[in-house]
Amino acid sequence: MLLLMLVVPYLSGSRIREIWTVFLTMQTIKWLFGVLKAEFRLVEFPVRFFPYATQQDFATDFALCPAMAVFYAMIVRGRTLRVQLGYAACFAAVYALWSWAMTKWTNLQVHLHWRSEFDFLFVWVMLPAVKRISDWILAKPTAASDGEVRR
Repeated sequence: MLLLMLVVPYLSGSRIREIWTVFLTMQTIKWLFGVLKAEFRLVEFPVRFFPYATQQDFATDFALCPAMAVFYAMIVRGRTLRVQLGYAACFAAVYALWSWAMTKWTNLQVHLHWRSEFDFLFVWVMLPAVKRISDWILAKPTAASDGEVRR
Protein backbone atom coordinates (compact mmCIF):
# COMPACT_ATOMS: atom_id res chain seq x y z
CA MET A 1 0.00 0.00 0.00
CA LEU A 2 2.87 2.34 0.83
CA LEU A 3 4.50 1.72 -2.55
CA LEU A 4 1.21 2.40 -4.28
CA MET A 5 0.95 5.75 -2.47
CA LEU A 6 4.50 6.60 -3.58
CA VAL A 7 3.81 5.76 -7.24
CA VAL A 8 0.38 7.47 -7.54
CA PRO A 9 1.78 11.04 -7.86
CA TYR A 10 3.69 9.95 -10.98
CA LEU A 11 0.61 8.54 -12.70
CA SER A 12 -0.44 10.54 -15.68
CA GLY A 13 -1.82 9.68 -19.08
CA SER A 14 1.53 10.04 -20.82
CA ARG A 15 3.41 7.83 -18.34
CA ILE A 16 1.00 4.92 -18.02
CA ARG A 17 2.72 2.98 -20.82
CA GLU A 18 6.14 3.57 -19.27
CA ILE A 19 4.90 2.52 -15.82
CA TRP A 20 3.36 -0.70 -17.11
CA THR A 21 6.40 -1.48 -19.25
CA VAL A 22 8.78 -1.09 -16.31
CA PHE A 23 6.46 -3.00 -13.97
CA LEU A 24 5.93 -5.96 -16.31
CA THR A 25 9.59 -6.11 -17.38
CA MET A 26 10.82 -6.24 -13.79
CA GLN A 27 8.07 -8.67 -12.84
CA THR A 28 9.09 -11.03 -15.64
CA ILE A 29 12.79 -10.90 -14.78
CA LYS A 30 12.14 -11.23 -11.05
CA TRP A 31 9.76 -14.14 -11.63
CA LEU A 32 12.39 -16.03 -13.65
CA PHE A 33 15.10 -15.26 -11.11
CA GLY A 34 12.82 -16.23 -8.20
CA VAL A 35 11.89 -19.53 -9.84
CA LEU A 36 15.56 -20.36 -10.35
CA LYS A 37 16.38 -19.52 -6.71
CA ALA A 38 13.51 -21.63 -5.41
CA GLU A 39 14.03 -24.58 -7.76
CA PHE A 40 17.76 -24.80 -7.05
CA ARG A 41 16.94 -24.59 -3.32
CA LEU A 42 18.99 -21.46 -2.73
CA VAL A 43 16.15 -19.96 -0.71
CA GLU A 44 13.01 -21.35 0.85
CA PHE A 45 9.75 -19.64 1.67
CA PRO A 46 7.94 -21.69 4.36
CA VAL A 47 5.03 -19.23 4.55
CA ARG A 48 3.83 -17.90 1.20
CA PHE A 49 0.78 -16.96 -0.85
CA PHE A 50 -0.39 -19.64 -3.27
CA PRO A 51 1.66 -22.52 -1.79
CA TYR A 52 0.46 -25.02 -4.40
CA ALA A 53 1.14 -22.76 -7.37
CA THR A 54 4.72 -21.69 -6.78
CA GLN A 55 7.65 -22.21 -4.43
CA GLN A 56 8.66 -18.55 -4.53
CA ASP A 57 7.55 -15.48 -2.62
CA PHE A 58 4.64 -13.90 -4.46
CA ALA A 59 4.60 -10.60 -2.55
CA THR A 60 8.25 -9.78 -3.13
CA ASP A 61 8.68 -11.09 -6.66
CA PHE A 62 5.36 -9.96 -8.12
CA ALA A 63 4.57 -6.77 -6.21
CA LEU A 64 7.36 -5.25 -4.10
CA CYS A 65 10.27 -5.40 -6.52
CA PRO A 66 8.29 -4.34 -9.65
CA ALA A 67 6.70 -1.43 -7.76
CA MET A 68 10.14 -0.42 -6.54
CA ALA A 69 11.36 -0.53 -10.16
CA VAL A 70 8.54 1.80 -11.23
CA PHE A 71 9.38 4.22 -8.44
CA TYR A 72 13.06 4.09 -9.44
CA ALA A 73 12.28 4.66 -13.13
CA MET A 74 10.13 7.71 -12.35
CA ILE A 75 12.80 9.24 -10.11
CA VAL A 76 15.75 8.81 -12.49
CA ARG A 77 14.08 10.12 -15.64
CA GLY A 78 16.51 12.34 -17.52
CA ARG A 79 19.39 11.88 -15.07
CA THR A 80 22.96 10.86 -15.84
CA LEU A 81 24.08 7.24 -15.64
CA ARG A 82 26.16 7.99 -12.53
CA VAL A 83 23.13 9.38 -10.71
CA GLN A 84 21.02 6.44 -11.91
CA LEU A 85 23.56 3.98 -10.52
CA GLY A 86 23.63 5.89 -7.22
CA TYR A 87 19.86 5.70 -6.90
CA ALA A 88 19.97 2.03 -7.92
CA ALA A 89 22.50 1.37 -5.13
CA CYS A 90 20.18 3.04 -2.60
CA PHE A 91 17.16 1.05 -3.79
CA ALA A 92 19.22 -2.16 -3.83
CA ALA A 93 20.43 -1.50 -0.27
CA VAL A 94 16.84 -1.10 0.91
CA TYR A 95 15.83 -4.31 -0.87
CA ALA A 96 18.81 -6.24 0.57
CA LEU A 97 17.97 -4.90 4.03
CA TRP A 98 14.38 -6.10 3.55
CA SER A 99 15.63 -9.53 2.50
CA TRP A 100 18.03 -9.71 5.44
CA ALA A 101 15.31 -8.65 7.92
CA MET A 102 12.87 -11.22 6.54
CA THR A 103 15.52 -13.91 7.01
CA LYS A 104 16.74 -12.77 10.42
CA TRP A 105 13.50 -11.97 12.26
CA THR A 106 10.73 -13.91 10.53
CA ASN A 107 10.09 -17.37 9.17
CA LEU A 108 8.88 -15.99 5.83
CA GLN A 109 12.21 -16.52 4.11
CA VAL A 110 15.12 -18.90 4.75
CA HIS A 111 18.42 -18.47 2.95
CA LEU A 112 19.83 -21.95 2.41
CA HIS A 113 22.67 -21.15 -0.02
CA TRP A 114 21.98 -17.46 -0.57
CA ARG A 115 23.00 -14.16 0.97
CA SER A 116 21.38 -10.75 1.01
CA GLU A 117 24.45 -9.34 -0.74
CA PHE A 118 23.43 -11.32 -3.83
CA ASP A 119 20.03 -9.63 -3.69
CA PHE A 120 21.80 -6.27 -3.51
CA LEU A 121 23.88 -7.05 -6.61
CA PHE A 122 20.91 -8.39 -8.55
CA VAL A 123 18.70 -5.37 -7.86
CA TRP A 124 21.57 -2.91 -8.39
CA VAL A 125 22.20 -4.34 -11.87
CA MET A 126 18.57 -4.93 -12.82
CA LEU A 127 17.06 -1.53 -11.98
CA PRO A 128 19.12 0.41 -14.57
CA ALA A 129 18.79 -2.53 -17.01
CA VAL A 130 15.00 -2.56 -16.72
CA LYS A 131 14.92 1.22 -17.21
CA ARG A 132 17.01 0.86 -20.38
CA ILE A 133 14.85 -1.99 -21.67
CA SER A 134 11.76 0.12 -21.03
CA ASP A 135 13.29 3.10 -22.85
CA TRP A 136 14.15 0.82 -25.77
CA ILE A 137 10.62 -0.62 -25.94
CA LEU A 138 9.01 2.83 -25.78
CA ALA A 139 11.42 4.56 -28.18
CA LYS A 140 9.82 6.56 -30.96
CA PRO A 141 10.34 5.01 -34.38
CA THR A 142 12.92 6.69 -36.58
CA ALA A 143 12.47 7.56 -40.24
CA ALA A 144 14.54 4.51 -41.26
CA SER A 145 12.16 2.17 -39.48
CA ASP A 146 9.20 3.70 -41.32
CA GLY A 147 10.38 2.21 -44.61
CA GLU A 148 12.65 5.00 -45.77
CA VAL A 149 16.23 4.30 -46.74
CA ARG A 150 18.96 6.41 -45.16
CA ARG A 151 21.87 7.45 -47.34
